Amino acid sequence: MLDAITAQRLALIGRLESLDQGQWDIPSLCAGWRVRDVVGHLVSILDLPLHRFLLGVAKARNFDRFADRAAKEYGGRDPVALTAHFRELAPKRFSPPVAGPIAPLVDVVVHTRDIERPLGLPAELDPDGLRTVLDFICSGNARGFIPAKRTAGLRFAATDLDWTIGDGLLVEGPAEALMLAVNGRSVGFADLSGEGAAELRERLERS
Repeated sequence: MLDAITAQRLALIGRLESLDQGQWDIPSLCAGWRVRDVVGHLVSILDLPLHRFLLGVAKARNFDRFADRAAKEYGGRDPVALTAHFRELAPKRFSPPVAGPIAPLVDVVVHTRDIERPLGLPAELDPDGLRTVLDFICSGNARGFIPAKRTAGLRFAATDLDWTIGDGLLVEGPAEALMLAVNGRSVGFADLSGEGAAELRERLERS
């Protein structure tokens, strides 16, 4: 899994190196973040020592508030220098407490599409890595990522991968669309079908 994380970071970095200045300022799929801010987030979690990150969270009294601040601070840097620093950090083996290595895998896979999709870049995600991410986020046990009630009583099935999980109302579509929708990206719903797709959308709207 750690090798897969590094490989996905490097694949994303290869695309970042081809972006022009204007593309860095395009809104990403993450509300309130431009492409540069998502990259800033991915770099900040690798660059900041754990004790500094936790201290920042404590001072901000909120994880999301500090993560947003760090993402925008790093994202405000020169894109060439930021990408070069990302490449230096890409091999770093980072396994957070409790969640383990699945956390950085989900982070880089989801955020890769948060960046690429608004830029019109096609998905080139590793199928095995994508299955691993889907297993986690749709399992009901993705603490810190997906509330269990979001996926409870739903059955997810990918139409482009040999993958399915859960029991209940069917949510069916391409693996990328499933991943985006479960993670709260409304753009994913356009490619989903099944009685469970409407239920999942309603749950997100209520949350």
